[in-house]
Amino acid sequence: MPDELPAAFLGPKGVLRGMIHRPTPATGPAPTVVLLHGFTGNHVEHDMLFVQFARRLAQAGFVALRFDFYGSGDSEGTFEEMTVLTEVADAAAALEWIGQQPGVDPNRIGVVGLSMGGCVTALLAGQDPRVRAAVMWNAVGQPQRHFREIAIDGPSAGIVGGLRVGPDFLPTIYACDPVAALRNYTGPGLVIQSTADPLISLEEAGALKEALGARGQLNHILHGDHTFRHPDWRREVFDLTVDWLNRQLAAAHA
Repeated sequence: MPDELPAAFLGPKGVLRGMIHRPTPATGPAPTVVLLHGFTGNHVEHDMLFVQFARRLAQAGFVALRFDFYGSGDSEGTFEEMTVLTEVADAAAALEWIGQQPGVDPNRIGVVGLSMGGCVTALLAGQDPRVRAAVMWNAVGQPQRHFREIAIDGPSAGIVGGLRVGPDFLPTIYACDPVAALRNYTGPGLVIQSTADPLISLEEAGALKEALGARGQLNHILHGDHTFRHPDWRREVFDLTVDWLNRQLAAAHA
């Protein structure tokens, strides 16, 4: 059985918490994957999506880190303090921390992001050379299409379910450009998009792939939804992603 242990490390604004999954037996410095959750999500994700995928990664010989962004899940802070830029900074801190852990090859780190976590993945890849492989699952590629349900004034201003975003959230997310960030990224990228996702459009996935050019691969999950809520969809996503990461991070080691 792979090892699974709690993880805690210092981000720019406070302590970030999650879980680290390690392959057993360990055979030396391993390729590593950092998982970035979506908007209002956490390091478990819907129906244990990230738990299942992290375990699959460990079985395939990867170290996997899944953690909560500042203001989400078990990490310190409040949701109102979160913006897309604080999440990019948190992800950079995760790269720094995981790269220093025993059994990790700091030159073979990939990042997998879901939804807004996919947007964060693109922004991070465009500025941080430690990202050697970038995977975006049903990623927010054109932020201006989203978050329209969040009222900007009145008694419901900023409320999302039982959470509230701060006043900087919308201006910051609408100012970011994950497509442009991927044009600055020099490594390989994988875009996986469900064809029946009610939140993210096929056009967004196409724009991300176009920004990657020959460095990119786009796969569609036929009839899939936003968080792949069927075992067959998850099996396909996990197989595609693990196979692709094996190729890319093995190449980075060669």
